[in-house]
Amino acid sequence: MKMRNWLGIVLPAFFAILFFMYHFGKEPVKESIIFFPIDNQVYFTKANTSVRLSGSTPENYTLQWNVASETNQPVYLRQDISLLYGNGVLASTMNKWKQDTKIIEESKKVSGRNERLSQSVSFHYAEIHKNENTYRSAQDMSGQSMYIYQKGASFASFQKPQTQAERTAKTKLDVKTYSYLQKTWTGAKQFYNVTGANYYSVALADLPQYQKKPLPGFTQDQTNKIIGNLWEGLYKNYFLGVKKSNGQKVSPIGSSMPLIMFSKDKTHLMVLFKLKDGEFIQLIQYTR
Repeated sequence: MKMRNWLGIVLPAFFAILFFMYHFGKEPVKESIIFFPIDNQVYFTKANTSVRLSGSTPENYTLQWNVASETNQPVYLRQDISLLYGNGVLASTMNKWKQDTKIIEESKKVSGRNERLSQSVSFHYAEIHKNENTYRSAQDMSGQSMYIYQKGASFASFQKPQTQAERTAKTKLDVKTYSYLQKTWTGAKQFYNVTGANYYSVALADLPQYQKKPLPGFTQDQTNKIIGNLWEGLYKNYFLGVKKSNGQKVSPIGSSMPLIMFSKDKTHLMVLFKLKDGEFIQLIQYTR
């Protein structure tokens, strides 16, 4: 009788401890973009970014911004991040992650009041756990540009101009955007004493082209590794917040589109941009 009483106390306690260890002993999943060697068996079957005009009045308009991606099989962690720029200035961001899935879909409505060149760029990420000690990743990029201009008593939009009015609007917005960005990037290079001729330079919105073609002087495998590490750094040091020279961390909203500079000697890359308050920021990542 005593033995039965003893077992009635000890066994439930033992199983309670096992239950606690199983449910609470595991490290929780956290959203994170970390580059691991590319997995050759996991790949993206879909990676899309779209921006469209969904509503307009004489005073303002609404953009419908969508991001969607899918891998060929479920993975440990899926995450997509996206940035939306208006005339070269960061207007909004999106970020979504899920565990044990292959599909990510996210959407957002963004309002505006002025004519703009709207540019969105997205990074699609998958973290794969082969076993407890072997991690891999898969990645893709996508983006879209769209022009919004005043047409009569409301706003209209297009991607490629079809009329003279659209061609005029495109020229106007291109000049406005790229004049601002060139002035900003030139100022940043002068501030940090950077010689532009020593680098291949790419605006962040143009980065998705290197998903399918290599960076100058690199193989596609090397390019994939550089791009993966670059986005890991952008996520931690730009997307989630920017550390100013005084140590304060601020939102990237209102900052200029970054210029990505790849050194021709293949030793490092540099990211230059300007914060909303006018402070220039330089991020450096070594590629060797």
